Amino acid sequence: MHIEKNMFKNIFNTVMNVKGKTNDNIKAKMDIALFCNRKNMELVFYGSQIVKPRASFVLEKNTQLLVYQCLKSLCFSDGYASDISRLVNLKEYKLYGMKSHDCHVFIQILIPLAYCDLLPKGI
Repeated sequence: MHIEKNMFKNIFNTVMNVKGKTNDNIKAKMDIALFCNRKNMELVFYGSQIVKPRASFVLEKNTQLLVYQCLKSLCFSDGYASDISRLVNLKEYKLYGMKSHDCHVFIQILIPLAYCDLLPKGI
């Protein structure tokens, strides 16, 4: 169960671009330049500034807000999952206090439904 929870957190935090929780950072972009042939994903240098291009699997801010608002209004039957609406923080765009079973419900039911129309078709 903990492996599933860790996998959910990595996927969710990367797609939602949660600050400090994603593995899509500058070091990863530098590794792309070394090991991969993806010019559109490499760091761009403008004088003294470094620009990190947005990955195709990262949702934009307005879409992220839509997902969090949907989670805030989500209700489950008693005993199926905890009250996920209490775990959503709309100001910081984060989820707090997810239990292993809640992550299981997300992976099995909510991620395929929520992200099938929001993400590009190639992902």
